Amino acid sequence: MYKLTIDGLHKSYGDNHVLKGVSLKASSGDVICLIGASGSGKSTFLRCINFLEQPSDGAMSLDGKQVRMVSDKDGMRVADPDELQRIRTRL
Repeated sequence: MYKLTIDGLHKSYGDNHVLKGVSLKASSGDVICLIGASGSGKSTFLRCINFLEQPSDGAMSLDGKQVRMVSDKDGMRVADPDELQRIRTRL
C-alpha cells in the first residue's frame, strides 16, 4: 500500500493548462525529487497536493483512503474541512 497516491492531477489557470494528468505513487519513507525547468509546474503540483491550490481534476489517496473532493467554480476541494486538516498533518 502506498502512503500517497496522486492520479491524473490537472490544474489550469484560464486557458493555460499547467498540469496535464500528473500521477505519483509514494511509499512511506520515499524521498522524491521533482526536477524540471522554471515554470514547468513543480511548485503548482506541490501546492495542489497540499490543497493550497485547487486542482482542476484528479484523485488523491492517503494511506490507502480516497480523499473525498467536490467541484466548485475554482476546481476541486476537499469535501470536509476536518479531513483537510488531517491531510496536512499527515503529509
